[in-house]
Amino acid sequence: MIIFDLDGTLWDTIDATYQATINITSNINDINKISKETVKTGMGLSLSENAYHYMPNIEKEKREAILKQINNETIKLLGEGQTKFYLGMKSTIKKLSQKYPLGIVTNNNDEYAKIFLETSNLKQYFKDFIGAASYNITKSEAIKLLLKRNNQKNGYYVGDTKKDLEASNEANVTFIHARYGIEKNISTTYNIKSIIFLPSLINKIETKKL
Repeated sequence: MIIFDLDGTLWDTIDATYQATINITSNINDINKISKETVKTGMGLSLSENAYHYMPNIEKEKREAILKQINNETIKLLGEGQTKFYLGMKSTIKKLSQKYPLGIVTNNNDEYAKIFLETSNLKQYFKDFIGAASYNITKSEAIKLLLKRNNQKNGYYVGDTKKDLEASNEANVTFIHARYGIEKNISTTYNIKSIIFLPSLINKIETKKL
């Protein structure tokens, strides 16, 4: 099974997330201005990690509640069309789905995954998805759960951050670094400079196993 991260792997939501952050926090007096760079470097973090990343001076409960509002606003903006899909992503997903079961695991919630599937018109090509925040589990636990409920023993995880690599190692799946995403320089065995190269890479890996 090939499992995908979302942000920095299948789509770029930095602009939408930044706009949502401005919309929600601009009228809250005790929050320092959150820069676009802060939003960018927060991609891939868990809800609690990102809340601290955005608002370290705010108490835990309040900052996490605010981040949930930002997240809901982001989903709304994405649903209204503020989406940026990586070049060749849709055709690559369609091609891979002919040979492999596909899934999505994101640190965000299920609604976030759903809005991706709706706006991309790719729902029929994915077997399953898990938004880790909806289950209060880690990304590695979400990867394991997705494999288990789809009766898959082995898998690949395609992601763009070091945390994705760590989650893959913890879940005992093969990591493929999408180095066109947020974090460009990660030491990995497998990497792609564009999603369009994923089918040929996986074919090479699978051939070596024979």
